[in-house]
Amino acid sequence: MLWLVAPLGVLIGVVGFGAIYQALATHHDRQRFLPAGKLIEINGNNWHYQIMGEGYPTVILDSGAGGTHLDWQLVQPEVAKFTRVLAYDRAGYGWSDLSSESRTAEQAVSELRQLLREVEIKPPYVLVGMSFSGLFSRLFAYHYPEEVAGMVLVDVAHEKMYEDSPAEWVELNKRLESLLVHVLPMMGRIGLLRLLVTFDSLPMAAGLFQKFSPAMRPLAKALYSQTQFGKTFAQESAVVSASMNQVEQARKVKPFPDIPLIVLSSGKPGFDITQEVREKLKELHVDLANESPQGVHIVAHESGHVIQLDDPALVIDAIRQVVEKVR
Repeated sequence: MLWLVAPLGVLIGVVGFGAIYQALATHHDRQRFLPAGKLIEINGNNWHYQIMGEGYPTVILDSGAGGTHLDWQLVQPEVAKFTRVLAYDRAGYGWSDLSSESRTAEQAVSELRQLLREVEIKPPYVLVGMSFSGLFSRLFAYHYPEEVAGMVLVDVAHEKMYEDSPAEWVELNKRLESLLVHVLPMMGRIGLLRLLVTFDSLPMAAGLFQKFSPAMRPLAKALYSQTQFGKTFAQESAVVSASMNQVEQARKVKPFPDIPLIVLSSGKPGFDITQEVREKLKELHVDLANESPQGVHIVAHESGHVIQLDDPALVIDAIRQVVEKVR
C-alpha cells in the first residue's frame, strides 16, 4: 500500500503548497500593482474602468475573452486625443470583482449599461468590440439601437462561425472549451496557471505578452495569473454557445441600426486558426459589415488576431472615421 499512499501524499502536499503560494502571490500582486483607472461599487462588487479624453461621442472599448483594459493601451491614449474614451475590465478580469452571474452576452450588455449609468456617461456611444466581445457590442445595438451611434468590430466572433467550418477545427475548439471549463479554474487555484504565464508557456497566450511593452509585461502577467482569471475565463467559455444563440435570436427579430460601422479582419492565421478558417471568418465579417448600410469591411493583412496590438494605427483610424461620421 505504501507505494500507492506515498505518491498520493506527495501530490496532496504539492497541491496544498501550490494553493498557498497562489494565494500569497495574488495578494502580493494586488499590493504591487494598483488600478490604473477608478473603482466603482455596483451591487456590492467593484468595477474597474479608465476614462481618457473629452468630447462627443464617447467610445467604449471592450476586450475579448480573457482580455482587460490593457489590451487597449496602444489605442486608448490616441483615441483620447480626439474624443472621450472608456476602457474597462469585465467582471472577474483585471481589477473588477468576480460575479456570480452567468457570463453570457445578455449579462455582459446589462452590466456594461449599468456601469455607464453609474459613471454618468450618457448615450449614444461608439462601441468597439474585439473577438468574443463583438457579440456583446452587436447585442447591445440590437436591444438598444437608440444608445449606439457607431461601431467598430475588431476580428470578432460570429454566431455562425462553427457552421460550414472544417470539422476538425470545430472539434478542436469544442475540446479546448471543455478543457478550459473544467481544468483552468483548478490550474488557477493551485498556482499552475501562474507558473505557465510566468514562463510564457500558456498556449492561448502564446506571443501575447511580447506584444506588450517590457514595462507593462509584469502587470499583464500578474492579471493573467490571478485565481479569478482562470475561473472567469472558464465561465465565459462555458456559455459561448449560449451567447452566440442570444445574438442569433436577436438578429432574427430586431434590425441592426443604420450607423457608421467598420469591421476589421485579421489577415494572418493564428496558432489555432488555419488559413481556411481565416478565410471563412472573413466572409462572416463581410456579412456583419452588410448589416448596416454604412458598413465597411477592412482586412488587416499584416496583423494577427489582436489587431489593436499588432496594428493599433488601423484600429485608431477606424475609430476616428466612425467618430467623425457620427459627428
